[in-house]
Amino acid sequence: MTTEMAGTTGAPMTRRERQRQATYDEIVEVARTLLRGGHEVSIRAVAGDMGLTPPALYRYVESAAALDDLVTQHIFVDVVATMATARDGHPNDDPAAQIVAAATAFRAWALGNPAEFRLVFASPPAPDAPPKTAHPKFALAAHCAEGEAIFTDFFGELFMRLWHQRRFPVPSRDSLDPAVLAVWEETGSARQATAELFGDDGIGVLWLFELAWARLYGIVTLEVFGHIDPALTESGAMFRAVILEIGTTLGLADEWERLRPIAGYSG
Repeated sequence: MTTEMAGTTGAPMTRRERQRQATYDEIVEVARTLLRGGHEVSIRAVAGDMGLTPPALYRYVESAAALDDLVTQHIFVDVVATMATARDGHPNDDPAAQIVAAATAFRAWALGNPAEFRLVFASPPAPDAPPKTAHPKFALAAHCAEGEAIFTDFFGELFMRLWHQRRFPVPSRDSLDPAVLAVWEETGSARQATAELFGDDGIGVLWLFELAWARLYGIVTLEVFGHIDPALTESGAMFRAVILEIGTTLGLADEWERLRPIAGYSG
């Protein structure tokens, strides 16, 4: 983020810092209200709804890009909190149930907040945005913005625990498409360091993680944008089929009857 909020150092905030933080909170709430209402989120629009002039708002957010970063960060935090609540409804020794619950919560949040989903997960990067790199804790095809990092870490931690518990089969290095290996070599130390956490299976594990995310993101995006039959979205049948496909890849097919209700099946 290019906008630094007050009180992030861990020290008690002064009265001025509390007031500044309250203004940041109001900026985010006004911006998200505009977004949910289908309105443009701009410096002028946010300032107007807050009873400020645009120059006054620039004391808190230096640009339109900084405003987007601030709002996006808060949305990521809310998404992860929603998924964490779903995850925590299942014991830590059952990462299979936790990851299905988290994925299902992500879908429910996306369908309930389509405008915010579009901003955070379906907006192209700015023309001057830095090139995408791998997050050092777990590789995902995303640049290392703070919000994206906490989202990636959330699913990455669940995925790692699932693999350590079940040791599901992963593709060998020799069986992977050469283009995949080239990507790993080009991204350098971040992905390599993550791969080392899994020993000889590292690249295969990371590849399955990328595939699982692509499938989850793909079905949720299609549903949010209305690109599949509305009845399939309403029933959740297509989503559950994709989750079963992901689960089969991760060695969970035999547990689908147990996990299916977690993914929203009530039949």
